[in-house]
Formats: sequence, C-alpha cells, structure tokens
Amino acid sequence: MKRAGRIWTLVGALAWLGYFALTVSLPSVEILPEQLSLALQGLAIILGMSLLFMVILVGESADWPAWSRYLMFAGGVGSILLPVLLADNSLPLRAFSTLGLILISLPVGYWVGDRMEKVTNLVPLAVAMAFADIFSVFQGPSKRIVEGMQEHQQQVAEAMAEAAKSVPPEQAASAAAAAAEAVRVPWINYLFVHLPLPIGDAAPVMGVGDFVILAFLFRAAWVHGLNRRVMFWSTLAMAIIALAASLIFSLALPALVSIAFGTLIVLWFTEPRMRAIDRQEILLSFAVAGLFMALMAAKWFTAAARVQ
Repeated sequence: MKRAGRIWTLVGALAWLGYFALTVSLPSVEILPEQLSLALQGLAIILGMSLLFMVILVGESADWPAWSRYLMFAGGVGSILLPVLLADNSLPLRAFSTLGLILISLPVGYWVGDRMEKVTNLVPLAVAMAFADIFSVFQGPSKRIVEGMQEHQQQVAEAMAEAAKSVPPEQAASAAAAAAEAVRVPWINYLFVHLPLPIGDAAPVMGVGDFVILAFLFRAAWVHGLNRRVMFWSTLAMAIIALAASLIFSLALPALVSIAFGTLIVLWFTEPRMRAIDRQEILLSFAVAGLFMALMAAKWFTAAARVQ
C-alpha cells in the first residue's frame, strides 16, 4: 500500500507531462470563434488543475521517508533554479518547473499536516495562511511578483511590436516571436503554476502558496480520516471560482483564500468533528485575522501619509 501511493504519484506526474505536451501540440483553437476558443482554453485549464490537484492528493496520501521528502524539496528548488540559470522560458521547462512546485509543496504540507493534533486545528491554520496570502497579494511579496510579471509582459509586447515594424509584413510574425523570446524572463515567473493551453502556449494561473495549502489540506485529510473526495472537489471548485472571479473582475484575487475558507465551510457542513472547535482555536483564529488586518491598515496609513 505504501509503495502503491508512491507509484501512483509518479504516474500522475508523468500523466501531467503528457497532458501538457498533448495540449500545447494541438491545432490552435484561436482559429475558432472567440467564445468557443475561450471556452476550450478554460476547459484545458480546469483539466490541468484537476490533474495537478490529484497528484498532490495522492502524494499526500503516500508514506514518504524523511530522506525522500528532503530530496523532493531539493529537487523542487533545483527545477526552479535551472530555467532561471539557463534563461530558458521554453514550454518543456515550464512544465517541469510546475512539477517542481509540487515537489516543494508535498514535504511542506506533509510536515504541517502531520503536526495537527486534531482536525479542528485546521481552522486557525487555514485562517493564518489565508490572511497571510491576502497581505502578500495586496501589500507584500505577491504584489511585487505580480507587478514584475506585468512589467515583463509589457516589455514583451513592446519588443514584439518594434520587431514587427522593422521587417516586411510576411516576416512580422517570426520576428515578433524571436523578439519575445529574447526578453529575459524574471525568476519569479517560475513560482507560478503554468497550465497548458491549446494555442501552443502555457499561462501562469496559480502560485506556489496555493499548492502549499492544497498539500497541507490533503495531508490533514489523510491523517485525520476526512473524506478525500470532498476535499478534492471542494478545493478544485474553490480554485476555479477564484480564477473565474479574477478574470471577470480583472483583479489578482488570491486563490488560496478561496480554497482555505471555502473548504472550511464545506467541512463544517459535512464533517461533524469540525463543529467541535474549542474556544482557544476560535480566539486564535480571530487573533491571527486581527493581526494581519492591523498590519495591512498600518501599511496603508503609512503609504497614505507619505503621499500627503
């Protein structure tokens, strides 16, 4: 049984690479009507997310010796550093770097989940992770990461436009593509999960923090005997909702928050043990939320004072 879990994790990882290669090699759906093209791209993202979530679920249900978890983490870090050092943003390396994020998240989720004494510890831990991510997205490192990615995309667009102007029309497409590849990709690009699209490309959709909380939730489900099907479908649904809301409102909404709070709500109604939360856990949850809200308010007032 222990070996089976490891084997299925490996099979899932190979299936992800196969899915990635197949999706980006399909004839481009951009030749189809716009709405149908967008629908097929959305379907590709959902299928890719489902497969990655399944790999994490199976990986957190397996029994990994301590040495193998250290090796996983080191391999994950290496898969992030390799394309950065090579300055290579090719699709194969984006596929492998996404697997690297799984290798990083699995041992972290394993370590946190195994230290939960009871299932209701999920509440303060999930609240802490969610508010930390809110702070990071709107005022912390994640905000700077998104700004860096937007700046990179702008540089790519400008380079492509300039290259297309300098050559005959029949060579514009190839010149623009070469110019885009020449723009150095920031290292933060590889902290995002790149999901394949049937247009010969891959898009950054989720961050490493989202994978970490998934790994933590799935490990907690395994340790405390929660319904893993409920955990899988609830986390997947919450991630899709967060992604859809981000696209609709054109905002960088943190998927981790939706996953954490949405899953807690689902578990509250489906798992009676979750309703046995004690006073200490409730107070700790409110204290953590209050601390991050105070930090955000202080940073906002400080920034407003500087502007004035």
